[in-house]
Amino acid sequence: MNALRKFLVGELTSIAGAAVLIGTASLLSRLVGVLRERILVGTFGVGDELDAYFASFQAPNFLYNLLILGTLSVALIPVFAGLYERDRAEAWKAAGSVLNAVTVVMGVLSLLLLAFAPAFTHLVAPGFTGAKFRLAVELTRITAFSPLLFAVSSVFGSVLNARRNYYAAAIAPLAYNLSIILAVIFGSPVFGIRAVAYGVVIGAAFHALIQFAPAAAMGFRFVRGFGLKMPSVREVWKLFFPRIWGIDISQVSLLIGSVIGSTLASGSVSLFNLANNIQAVPVGVLGIPIAIAAFPVFSVSVAKGDRKGFLEVFSATARQIVFMLLPAGAMAIVLRAHIVRLVIGTQGLSWDDTRLAAAALAFFAASMSLQGLTPLLSRAFYAQKNTIVPVAVSGLAVAAYAAMAYGFLNFLSADSAIFPAVRSFLRLQGIADLRMLSLPLAFSAASAVQAVALAIMLRVRYGSIDGRRIALSFLKTAAAATAALVVTRFGLALAARFVDDRTFLGVLAQTASASVLGVAAFLVSALLVRSEEATIFLGSLRRKALKIAKPLGFGDAVDAQ
Repeated sequence: MNALRKFLVGELTSIAGAAVLIGTASLLSRLVGVLRERILVGTFGVGDELDAYFASFQAPNFLYNLLILGTLSVALIPVFAGLYERDRAEAWKAAGSVLNAVTVVMGVLSLLLLAFAPAFTHLVAPGFTGAKFRLAVELTRITAFSPLLFAVSSVFGSVLNARRNYYAAAIAPLAYNLSIILAVIFGSPVFGIRAVAYGVVIGAAFHALIQFAPAAAMGFRFVRGFGLKMPSVREVWKLFFPRIWGIDISQVSLLIGSVIGSTLASGSVSLFNLANNIQAVPVGVLGIPIAIAAFPVFSVSVAKGDRKGFLEVFSATARQIVFMLLPAGAMAIVLRAHIVRLVIGTQGLSWDDTRLAAAALAFFAASMSLQGLTPLLSRAFYAQKNTIVPVAVSGLAVAAYAAMAYGFLNFLSADSAIFPAVRSFLRLQGIADLRMLSLPLAFSAASAVQAVALAIMLRVRYGSIDGRRIALSFLKTAAAATAALVVTRFGLALAARFVDDRTFLGVLAQTASASVLGVAAFLVSALLVRSEEATIFLGSLRRKALKIAKPLGFGDAVDAQ
């Protein structure tokens, strides 16, 4: 009973404790997501069916990403958190009113998506024709109401995060992925790829229900009306509407990838989505959880006028994200083909497809640390109820991504003078069409634009963001990550002499041995260059206390709250 109560109403008071919980649950969920991708490729192969499946997600996902993901939460959390400290009853009333408005708006949009699915499919996949187009339309109609379910879930998740309750929010994605896997296993023999779409809707429903239970236990109640006369509700929408123009690159990249990929060779949409989903694992496990956990602390620090505490937490979290993701990206570049083979290397994936997906993963991996920093930088502004700067920077980055994606199509065309060098470097000899790689290449370049621009604007606003300390930490981590890259490559070559890579277990053994050597080289190198983050990290391992804030470098700033 106590465990159930902790799940329902328990709060985590430290960023590190919350980040460990979110990161652990995210790791489990993403591992299940990896299994999902492997089962999908093994069942349907990389071709028209899987292309249609991934394309069918784009219109529903775009609506959700534009209006809810990273939009509603950053508007609702700071307002709810501040109001809860003054008047709990009013805070829950405001949350219920927001839920009503979200339900009505997303419900209407879902109905429009259902009715005009062919038109939306033409927009997101202009290259699809015939049976492939009709299948994408059908799948879009099946998943049309998933944005509504996720939107409702987002309201519950936002109030839970505002109260630093992350348990349900951590479990919900796991249930979602399991629902899809079960749909593939048990439904696809009868309904084919359509079973996967039904699994998406069922999983979205579970995603909402899992978060509703603890929200209700904490005090959430359904109310009537939209609360438009309530100052707190008006403040939520005041923060919300500018933010809808600030859709992140990670959210719009799949849409642009579908548009461009649909005009390329069959399987291009699938390969881009699969590579993106693989690279999202380390970013989602090592970077985003820390940013999510830091956001409520940012909001409280701003509300209290604690400028010093705000900057200390920002600096510590930024350095920790880079320390985690920079070596992960370096090692992923070396191990790219092995990772792809382990995750989606089934009979449904040809060797050419494997090499293309591996090259895409390498381009994605180059920007992993920047992808992890962007949510943190954005939340630093949102905690101050400043949506204009992140929106403007995001718009710039999205425009840069679209422009570069089309520009790199020519760069990777067969007529390009640099084409042979690109083939040789990525080991893509014999593959006629490399244009799909323009998408991950543009994504990484635009991610750099977004992260750097946000950092500059935050520096301008605050005058100081502990930039020298962050820059020095970055250089030390980069030096250690370079050592990890070299040693990982050496370890892979050494393992190949003793282990055959023609079997799954052989690939796994090579990857594991090279990874262990790479991680060891990174940590030793980090200690040699006197990395503060390495000392803290190893100290936390020795004490077996990752859940405690102080060993991760966040405790002093958080405990003062």
